[in-house]
Amino acid sequence: MGIFFRLLLLFSIPALSDDFYRFIWDGRLLINGLNPYTILPSEFIKDIDYQRIIGDKNIFQYLNSPNYYTVYPPFNQFTFAVAAWFSSGSLFGNVIGLRVFILLAEIGTLMCMSKKNTEASVMLYAFNPLIILELTGNLHFEAVVILFLFLAYKVHKKTLLLSAFFFACAVSTKMLPLIIIPLIIKHLGIKKGVIYASIVSIFTLLFFAPFIDKMLVEKLFSSVNLYFQKFEFNASIYYLVREIGFQIYGYNIIGTAGKVLAFLTFSGICLISWKNKNLFVGALGILTLYFAMATTVHPWYASTLVAVTIFTRFRYPIFWSYLIFLSYAAYQTSLYQENLWLVFLEYSLVFSIMIYEFSRWSTEDSR
Repeated sequence: MGIFFRLLLLFSIPALSDDFYRFIWDGRLLINGLNPYTILPSEFIKDIDYQRIIGDKNIFQYLNSPNYYTVYPPFNQFTFAVAAWFSSGSLFGNVIGLRVFILLAEIGTLMCMSKKNTEASVMLYAFNPLIILELTGNLHFEAVVILFLFLAYKVHKKTLLLSAFFFACAVSTKMLPLIIIPLIIKHLGIKKGVIYASIVSIFTLLFFAPFIDKMLVEKLFSSVNLYFQKFEFNASIYYLVREIGFQIYGYNIIGTAGKVLAFLTFSGICLISWKNKNLFVGALGILTLYFAMATTVHPWYASTLVAVTIFTRFRYPIFWSYLIFLSYAAYQTSLYQENLWLVFLEYSLVFSIMIYEFSRWSTEDSR
């Protein structure tokens, strides 16, 4: 039934996100022999071959970051290119091609979950509206990341090499999994963990190898840096810090606050990794800390938390997966405007449930 609900969306065009236009853009550049990491959309439209390569000239007007270089890692780019190649220039066909990858990943994830959890736990993921709508519906590749992370965990006791390969595939789809590397090193032991991390690094570099350009690192990380220091949406702790900044300095302190919160997040990740004995609970804690400190938290970001929490007894990410839809209130009008009261409602409820669960389980574990 979980797969059936996802198949209902097979022929739909995403309605709650426009990220897929950049997926299509990057894929069409790649199948024409162009490196998407070194081409700025706002500059490329001036090229004489622009329409021949991109096809539909209207795609550019739907790009949400035309003045930024792409931030999507190599495995993502591979899926974009395959979908673009099979679609033969059709926007609709391109969307279906991208969705096939996500559907296959979701089927794999449900199979992995069903072998390790009770039926009730799997249903929390299989029928979750956020998971279905944001991953399959809106074409977010967290679905692929989740599958690769589960595969990496599934085989890590048998072969570290294959596990590291799957983990590198996850990193090469979205870079988020890098934040749990310290936890993995602690879980495996320092020696084995460092070897594992090194193998992951080698595989990741091999994925990037076809795109190597002298300006690649500068352009890729300039976009990532701008993302953390310029963009803000549906944040929690950052919004409180920002408000304090307005009261004290009279302007938005995102440039400074972003760096300070990043440092605190890194420190917290190291502490959680060192103190935690359970891999899934540790990963849940690290992801929770990361999103709590982030300046931008789109609804689909919560999908990784939902997937991980299925393997624990914590359920606050499930509540968040319903409450996070409140963030879409910002798009009720053409003029983007967040309702901070709704943001406050969202996070006050989530943090209340989270604090209750952590206090409850920690008390029981201490008995």
